[in-house]
Amino acid sequence: MFKSFVVPSSEVPGYSPIYRHPDYKDGTLNGKFADLTTLYEVFKAQVKNYPKEKFLGSRIFYPETNTFGGYEWLTTTDVDEMIGDYGSGLDQIFAKHAPDMNETTGQQPLGIFSINRPEWVLTELTAFRSRRYSVGISDFTGVESSEFFISHSELKVIVCSMDKIPRMLERIEHTPKLKVIISMDKLDCSKPTPFTQAFNAEITEELRFKAASLNIVMLDIDQVIEIGRAKPIEPTPPKPSDYCTLCFSSGTTSAQKGVLISHDAFVSASRSVHLILQSNDTTYLSFMSMSHIFERCLIYSFMHDIAHIGFFGGDKVHLFSDMQALRPNTVAAIPLVLNTIYDKAAASTIGAKGIVGLLSRAGYKSKIKRIGSGRGFKHALWDKLIFSKVAQLFGGNVRLLISGAMPLTPDVHNFFRVALSCNVIQGYGQTETVASGTVQRPDEVSVGNVGTPSPGVDIRLRSIPEMGYDATSPLCPRGEMMVRGKSIFSEYYKAPEKTAEVLDCEWLATGDIVQCNADGTLSIIDRIKHVIRSPSTMYLEPEPIEQLYKKHHLVDSVFFGSSLLPRGGQSSAEQSAEPKQEPNYEVHSVPQLSQNSAISTESYRYDI
Repeated sequence: MFKSFVVPSSEVPGYSPIYRHPDYKDGTLNGKFADLTTLYEVFKAQVKNYPKEKFLGSRIFYPETNTFGGYEWLTTTDVDEMIGDYGSGLDQIFAKHAPDMNETTGQQPLGIFSINRPEWVLTELTAFRSRRYSVGISDFTGVESSEFFISHSELKVIVCSMDKIPRMLERIEHTPKLKVIISMDKLDCSKPTPFTQAFNAEITEELRFKAASLNIVMLDIDQVIEIGRAKPIEPTPPKPSDYCTLCFSSGTTSAQKGVLISHDAFVSASRSVHLILQSNDTTYLSFMSMSHIFERCLIYSFMHDIAHIGFFGGDKVHLFSDMQALRPNTVAAIPLVLNTIYDKAAASTIGAKGIVGLLSRAGYKSKIKRIGSGRGFKHALWDKLIFSKVAQLFGGNVRLLISGAMPLTPDVHNFFRVALSCNVIQGYGQTETVASGTVQRPDEVSVGNVGTPSPGVDIRLRSIPEMGYDATSPLCPRGEMMVRGKSIFSEYYKAPEKTAEVLDCEWLATGDIVQCNADGTLSIIDRIKHVIRSPSTMYLEPEPIEQLYKKHHLVDSVFFGSSLLPRGGQSSAEQSAEPKQEPNYEVHSVPQLSQNSAISTESYRYDI
C-alpha cells in the first residue's frame, strides 16, 4: 500500500508530484479545533475545557540536601490567573521602560533565557496576552551566542533564571538596548531553587546595585505580578497574522538566522502534530531546549487536549530520576540522547555476555517478529524477564516515544520499541516549518524513514541533476524536499535576501535530499550543502559518520570534515590530500584519555 496520497496532475518538469497525508487529501485541517487561530486561543480553550487539570509541574527542591521530591503542579486556572496579573505588570513595565515597537515586526519582543521550567511557558503565554512575541535565548554554544540573540533581536526586556543575570550585567556593552531584567527566581532568595544555590541576599543586593549603576531595571516575576495585581489591564490578544516567536535556526549551513513565525503558522503545525499523535491526557517530561522549535511544537500540540507538562530538575544526568518521579506516558528525545541511552541499555541486555545476553537476544528477536506482524509491542514473558528494567528507567508508563532533529538508526529505533514495549516514531521538520513536515503514524512499525507528509502539509521533490538526483524517476524519486503549507515561517528577521533564497512561490526549499520509498514513505538520504568532495572525487556524507561516532559513550560531540586541509578559498577537490606538515599528535589509549582532565567524558552534555 502506498502510504502517501499523490495529488493528481500535480507533476511539473523537474519535480515529483505533490504528496499529502492520505487522511487529509485536500491539504486542509478542517474539523475539530479549526476555530483556534492563535496560541493564546489554544491556551484559553484549555482553561475553558479543563479548568482544574494539572498543567505545569516542577519537582520540589530541598536545598539542605540538594535533592528533589515529587512534582507540584499549577492547574490551568492557576496559570490563567497568574497570566492576568503577570501580563498587567509587564504592560506597565513596557510602557515605562520600553514603549517602542520593533521597527521590523511592529510588535514588542520579550526575551526568555532559561532552561525548561514552568516559568518559561508562563512567560511565553503572558507575552501572547499583550500581542508580544517571544525570543528564546540559549547559551549552549557559548556566551557569544546568547549575546548575539539578544542584540540581533533588539531585546529590551528579558525574563531569565537568576544564574544568567551576573554574566548579562558583566557584559552589558554587548547588549546595549537591554533595559529590564526580570528574574524567574525570587531576588531575596526566600524560595531556593537549583538556580539560586550560588546566591544569597547579599549577592543579589550587589546585583541590584550593579544593575542600577548600568541603568538596568531588575525585578523578579513575583514583583511584576504584584504590580499587575495592583493595577489590572485588559488583555490585547494577538491576531493570527501576528508573530508569536522569533526562533533562531540551528545554523548548520551558515550563521544562525532569526526565524519569524506567526500564530497562524504555529497553530497549524501544532494542530497537525496533535491530529497525528491523537494525544489525549498526556503526561510529558519536558527537557529538550524550549529555545528550539521542536519542544514547543510538541507542548502546544499536547495543549489541544488535557496536558500535564512536567519539567526536568535541571540536570540531565538525573533525567531518569525525573522520569521515575513523573512517570510520563509520552517522551520525546533527539537521536543523540537516545544513542547515549542505547549504548548503556543495549550493553547490559542484547550486548551482554553469557546467559543474560543469550536470553536478551532471543527475546529481542521474538519481539521484533511480533511487532512486525502487527501483534503489538508487549510480550508477557520477555518484558518481565528482560526488558521491564529498561522501561522502568523511563518511569514504566511510556506509551509513545517521539524522535526528531535527525533520523534514528534502525538498530536504535527497533531497540526502544522492544525495550519500552511501545511504538517509537520519528518525523522531519525544520525551524522554518515549525517542526512540521513529515511524521510516522503511531501504528507505523517500519524503520529507516521519517513517515509521510504531516496533515496540512504539501511535499514535492525537486531534481538536483548536478548531484545525480532525479525527482521524476518512476522507480525511486529522489530530490530536494520542498514544503508548502500554513505552517511555513513568515521570514528571516532582518534578512530578506536569505528569505528569498529558500522561499519560492510559497514553497520552502529545505536543502535536504529525500527519497520516496516504494511504500510512499520518505527517507532523508543527503543534504545539498553537507556533502564533502574528496580529492579522489568521492562524495562523503558527514552525518552518518558523525552519528556512528556519537554512539560511543566517550564521545560527547563530533564534527566530521576536511579539518586537516589548509584554510582558504580553494575547494577540497583542488587541494592536496596530504597535509603540508605532518601533525605532531600524541597517541593515547582509551584509559589514558578517560583520565585526562582536559577531556570531558560526561555523557549528558548536549545541546537539545
